[in-house]
Amino acid sequence: MRLRDMNPGEALAAAAAMTLRLGGFSKAAELMGELLMDTWAANFPGALGAYHRLTEYMLSSPARRVTGDLWRDQLLYEIIQTEHPFALSAARGIRDEAQLMAMRERLEIMGELSTLTSERVARLISERGRSSRANDAVAMKSTAIWSGGSISNLPRRNSEEEQAAQLPLEFTPWKYGQAGLTDSFVSDEALEEMYRRFLETADWGELTEDIWNFFASYGTGEFLQHRFFRIEDGRLVPMEEPEAIVPLSAYEEQHSRLMENTIRFMRGEKAVNMLLLGGMGTGKTAQAVSLLQELPEVRLIIVPEGETAHIPGLLQRLSGQPLKFILLLDDIAADGDGIRLISSVTAGFRAIPPNILIYATSREEGGPLPGRITFRYPALKEFTGMISEFLEAEGKYSDAQAIHNAALDYQVDARERLTVTGALMIAGEMGEYMDERL
Repeated sequence: MRLRDMNPGEALAAAAAMTLRLGGFSKAAELMGELLMDTWAANFPGALGAYHRLTEYMLSSPARRVTGDLWRDQLLYEIIQTEHPFALSAARGIRDEAQLMAMRERLEIMGELSTLTSERVARLISERGRSSRANDAVAMKSTAIWSGGSISNLPRRNSEEEQAAQLPLEFTPWKYGQAGLTDSFVSDEALEEMYRRFLETADWGELTEDIWNFFASYGTGEFLQHRFFRIEDGRLVPMEEPEAIVPLSAYEEQHSRLMENTIRFMRGEKAVNMLLLGGMGTGKTAQAVSLLQELPEVRLIIVPEGETAHIPGLLQRLSGQPLKFILLLDDIAADGDGIRLISSVTAGFRAIPPNILIYATSREEGGPLPGRITFRYPALKEFTGMISEFLEAEGKYSDAQAIHNAALDYQVDARERLTVTGALMIAGEMGEYMDERL
């Protein structure tokens, strides 16, 4: 029998038992269990407090808004987008029949629990309150009759439960509006299909094979949502996708080599780890990051020099995903920790998983990476060409002489080498000047 077909008392007992059977798989279900157990014990202040703790938990959750109901959204999020043991095993391609059976049971339970609405839960609490008070009155009257006492003046109770029951109970609703996938993730096509299957299926247990295949194909957790990351204090921090990076003709050869190597890697063919060598401002990092806009299936993680100690743990974590990753060790020193760690990796002390490619940027010669791409400072002609390309990318045009004069002025004023960063700055200033003239 389904929860929706049970009377309030039966539904309360059954739902509470279901939360216990999940064994900590779902934090939301754990909080719901506390609510239901307090309700069953007629601890109404506790039940009311648990209700609002659960509500606050769901409101602060990163769960995707899909169904129009916070509770259903949260359960689906914990199934599809958290890195629970079943998801991680599937991502590694490990198929364990006992684990599959256990997951089927969890999905069946969570599907049933998903039918609970804030209105239904509020009704369960209220019904339990009424039945508890009625049973207490009957018990007191029976005791009085059998003892030969009077039943006309029953003692007044002033318990916390009774006080709470007498107060008007307010329950924050879980419904928030129209259902539908409103935000955007990198794995949207696969995620949307997975969500739709759950929303269209009465028995979630039937989707056990589907969800296993989903994790095995598309990965888990934050890798479903983001493609671009940075290591900060040892943590994997998602970053916003970079704006479109303008291809520069001055570095066409370098970009082609980088792209060809990366495509071989994505195809599972032989690719080499590479050092991107060049001075500050030559666009080394930008060229690597631009791979994101041309290769939608890649995941790129920037590892600053001070975070290289976390690479071994990162390699282990990423090796359990069915996705392709580029580790970009940014601005490493020739004699720094990054180079020493790469040396140990490439020397075979730690194997690099086949789904990981290492690129490193450096201003210094040296390092053990087998591939090398050099980004030289542009000559004046290349520099003016970069300015033109940046302006054209913004839909703005200027005559060659004006660009040449601006480049010469920059070279004299800056007294430094010409750089990609400098060309971008000049293009920005010229673009603003042109906007003001319009």
